[in-house]
Amino acid sequence: MSTPTPSTTPNGRSSRVFSESDETQILRCLIRATKSVSPPITTVGTPTINRIVKRLNYQFSPSQINDKVRRLRMKYHKHARTKSLVRTHHDRRIFKLSKRIWGKKITPKKAKERMESGKGDGVWDLDKFPYLVAEFSRVLPDNEVWKERMKGLEEEKLKKMDQEWVLIKVEEAKLVAKKAELMQKQIMEIMGETGSANGVL
Repeated sequence: MSTPTPSTTPNGRSSRVFSESDETQILRCLIRATKSVSPPITTVGTPTINRIVKRLNYQFSPSQINDKVRRLRMKYHKHARTKSLVRTHHDRRIFKLSKRIWGKKITPKKAKERMESGKGDGVWDLDKFPYLVAEFSRVLPDNEVWKERMKGLEEEKLKKMDQEWVLIKVEEAKLVAKKAELMQKQIMEIMGETGSANGVL
């Protein structure tokens, strides 16, 4: 794969192309800088822009960072309107990070209103189902779709699914204990007292 050729500014200085890693770092810096502010974030101050410039080893000017932040915000809103545009793994990662900055925050009051109006039938607090959520987060770490789908299911359905994972965890714990017991038994059969004396058991 060929390396993108940097563009040249009017004054003859080379302008480095933003990489996928650069985009991710910019968004993570914005999240850290605005963590005390509820989304959506409407403006980004000069101190934050300067921190991003420093984070990227001064390879971009403040005006370039400002423009990139603006473009990332536009891209997020475009993808939020048309989810089918989120195609690649990088797109999903960027969308997930951008949502924490520019996405609309649904307050408990608004969530309740949506439930009562019939627009939000389902569950909003997925923390009630820790085992189910943990497994989906492990298998689909960069996919937000499953969370939205879960929230549309009835609570009893999610409770049942969560309990199924609880039972699996119990069986896994029993299996680990059985494996340890079997290993101890076989070491004694093969090694005898030598295994015990050497600290194997």
